[in-house]
Amino acid sequence: MSLRFFNIYGPRSRTSGAYGAVFGVFLAQLLAGKPLTIVGDGRQTRDFTYVGDAVSAIVTAAASDVSGEAFNVGSGTTVSVNRLVELLGAKQVVHIPKRPGEPDCTLADITKIRTRLGWRPEVPIEAGVKIMLANIDYWRAAPVWTPEAIASATRDWFKYLAADADRAPRVAAE
Repeated sequence: MSLRFFNIYGPRSRTSGAYGAVFGVFLAQLLAGKPLTIVGDGRQTRDFTYVGDAVSAIVTAAASDVSGEAFNVGSGTTVSVNRLVELLGAKQVVHIPKRPGEPDCTLADITKIRTRLGWRPEVPIEAGVKIMLANIDYWRAAPVWTPEAIASATRDWFKYLAADADRAPRVAAE
């Protein structure tokens, strides 16, 4: 059996690498008194899944007799980055260019895991954000991303993704 996870977050979310998880990045920025770096206009949406729900899905899958199938693990709902910023209580933001190839929306269809395994997420985004804020001190020593640091860390990534986008076939509107 395979499980496909959608935007897992929870205490101790990573902040390093060319792709740091948005929660860890935002919390480190909040602690440092820096503006939150929103990629694009912030209207893009993600299916944020609390880590406890992901663990519950793993336990449920392991206890089942199902094999040879794939299941999506997510909240089954979307939240915009702008809404996440609002829930975190951020007062300052800075917008940086959207990454080439980054989707406008990710959303897990969790119908199959609900019906076949009886699993469902339990932690809504509002409760998950409260847990994250209650554990904010974890990010006190985390590196703080700035627009300049993000541009430097992702320069090659953008270059190669942009090149792939240029080679992609174009579909003309009818």
